[in-house]
Amino acid sequence: MSTPAPEPPQEAARQVIAGDPHKAAHQWLGPLVIATAIIFALDTYLVATRPLLPFDIPVAAFVQSFPWGPLTWIFRAINETAGYPQGAVGVLAVIALFIFERRAGYLMALGAISSLIDNEIKVMMARQRPAPDLVHIITPAPGYSYPSGHAVFFTWLSFMLAFALAPHVRPRYRVLLWCGAVLLIILTCFARVWAGAHWPSDVAGGVLLGLGWAAFVIWIPERWLPTPSRKWLRWPTAGRRTASRGRRAT
Repeated sequence: MSTPAPEPPQEAARQVIAGDPHKAAHQWLGPLVIATAIIFALDTYLVATRPLLPFDIPVAAFVQSFPWGPLTWIFRAINETAGYPQGAVGVLAVIALFIFERRAGYLMALGAISSLIDNEIKVMMARQRPAPDLVHIITPAPGYSYPSGHAVFFTWLSFMLAFALAPHVRPRYRVLLWCGAVLLIILTCFARVWAGAHWPSDVAGGVLLGLGWAAFVIWIPERWLPTPSRKWLRWPTAGRRTASRGRRAT
C-alpha cells in the first residue's frame, strides 16, 4: 500500500490563516512544533553554558543606537506592561474571548499556559539581566532574563488572537489580522532589547517558546474544541456537531 503524499505547505498555511485547520495543517504543524522545540532547546543550552552568545552584545548595541523615532513610544508602552499589568491583560483577553466565543476562549486559555512554562524556565535558568556596563538600561526590570516573558506573552497572545478571530473575519482581511500579530511580536522583541531588559537570545527564546506552544495547541488540543460559533450558552446543534466530526476526521 502506497503512503499518501503529504499535503502542500501552502494549503496548510491557508488553513491556519483561516483559523480552521484540517488534514494539511495538522500534517505540517507537528514538524513545526518539533523543529521549534529543537531550536529552543539549542538556544537554552547555549544560554545555560555561556554567559553571552556571540550576537548578544552587537545586536543589542545596534538596537539601542538606532534612531527609532516615534516607535520609542510604542516600545515604552510595551515595556510598561511588565508584571501585574501583563497578567491583567492576559486574563481580560481570555475572559473577553470566552464571552465572544467558547472556542476562542479555550484557545486563549490554552495559549496562556506558555507564560506559566516561561516562569518555571526562568527560575531554572536563573540568567541575570544585562548589566549597565554592557548596555544602556532604559527600563530597569526585576527577576531573571531567560526567556523573555514579554516575548512569550505577546507571541502566544498575538498568535491565538489572530487564529481565534480569523473565522469571523472576511478572507481578504485575514492577512491584515496576521500581519498585525506578527508586527506586535517584532515590536515587542525590539522593545525589550531597546530597554536593556533582555539580550537578543532572551527574546529569541521567548518567541520560540510562545510560537512552539501555540503551534502545539493548534496541532493537538484544538481539534477537540467546539467549532467556531458565537453561541456561547449552548452547544452546537446536532447537524453542526456532525459537520465538526467530519472536519476533524479529515
